[in-house]
Amino acid sequence: MACSGVCSLGKNLMKLKFTDKGVIDYAECLDQMLSLIRTKPEGHEIWYLEHPSVFTIGISEKKIKEDPNSMPPIYKTDRGGKITYHGIGQIVFYFMLNLKKTPFKPSELTKKILVSTSDAILGLGLKNNISKSDPGLYVNGEKLASIGMRIKSNYSYHGISLNHDVNLKEFNSINPCGLDVKACNLSKYINIKQSKLAQKLKEAYTEMLKIK
Repeated sequence: MACSGVCSLGKNLMKLKFTDKGVIDYAECLDQMLSLIRTKPEGHEIWYLEHPSVFTIGISEKKIKEDPNSMPPIYKTDRGGKITYHGIGQIVFYFMLNLKKTPFKPSELTKKILVSTSDAILGLGLKNNISKSDPGLYVNGEKLASIGMRIKSNYSYHGISLNHDVNLKEFNSINPCGLDVKACNLSKYINIKQSKLAQKLKEAYTEMLKIK
């Protein structure tokens, strides 16, 4: 089972803390992430939350400019990838991990998160696939989850967003992650409360960080 607050993993008793941030503005959340990793925590922290409607631009996006005053606002970030959307009904997990103390190499981080998420969704009865050309999860050719990570001074931040029951009209007003694809919601295929979905993902990420 995933721990609800702080738990210990494996023989090294590595601490993992999950925090439910509720609904939080993107810019505020990013500031909090950066503040956390500057403290160089000994253990791992994973936050799960929702953002009010916002577009975020990754380092690969060269055409779209930052505009915090637009509706929804557009923020430039230092994560990987191009442009994506966040909104109410989408669950976001941010991973502030001490990469000196993970059971995998930093270069495997994105793959590990995607595989863990994919397996959790499969465990709920929904087949999905991981795209190699565009890191994310797809169902029937539509994008279910997007990922963008950043590593700084042996710590990771940013994370993965999964569409549970988000406003797809607003999401699909852009090309998700700069691609000519449409996004989809998990609720189209599975009747599951977002709180239960969060618990399943917490369990998957706890398992991911265990020292085998």
